[in-house]
Amino acid sequence: MILALLLAAQTAAVPLQPASPPQRLSILASDCPKPTGEEITVCAPVAQPRLPLPAERGPPDHPVPSNPDLRPTTAMNQTAAPCASLQGGCQTGIDVLGGGTAAIRLIGKLIDPDSCCERPGESTSAGMLIGDMVGGIKRAFAKKPDKSNRVSVALDTPPPSTAGRLLP
Repeated sequence: MILALLLAAQTAAVPLQPASPPQRLSILASDCPKPTGEEITVCAPVAQPRLPLPAERGPPDHPVPSNPDLRPTTAMNQTAAPCASLQGGCQTGIDVLGGGTAAIRLIGKLIDPDSCCERPGESTSAGMLIGDMVGGIKRAFAKKPDKSNRVSVALDTPPPSTAGRLLP
C-alpha cells in the first residue's frame, strides 16, 4: 500500500516531456554552397578520408589479444596449446611416493652420511628405495666370510712334544 502511494507521488511530481531526437552528424558534411536553379554542386570533404597506416595509428581504444596471430582453432587444440589456455587449466599431480622416499632417504642420511644417493634420481625414486631395501635384507641374511685371521689346526697329527717346557 505504501509502495503504491510512493510510486503515484513520483509520477505526479514529474511531468512527462517528449524526448528530443538525437542530433544527426555526418562524416561527409562540408562547407558546400546550396545549389541554385538547374545547377548541380558536387562537394567533397576538406581532407581525403583514408585509413591511417599502421605506423600512424595510436594505441587502440579497445582490448586486443596478446598474440593476434594465434587462431582460435589452435588455442582449442589441446596438443599444441599451453595448459593455461585450456578450460581445465594445468593439470599436475603430487608425487606422494617421491616425497615419502625423500623423507626415508633423509633419515638414512642422518644415520649414515655415506649411505645413499650416488645415482641420479635415487633420492626420490621409490623403485630404487625398494631395490636398496631388498639388497639390505639379502646382505643381512647372507653367510658372512670369516675375517678373524684364525689358522686351522690339523687334528690328525700328533701333538708336539712337551720336553724341555715347563708345565703348570
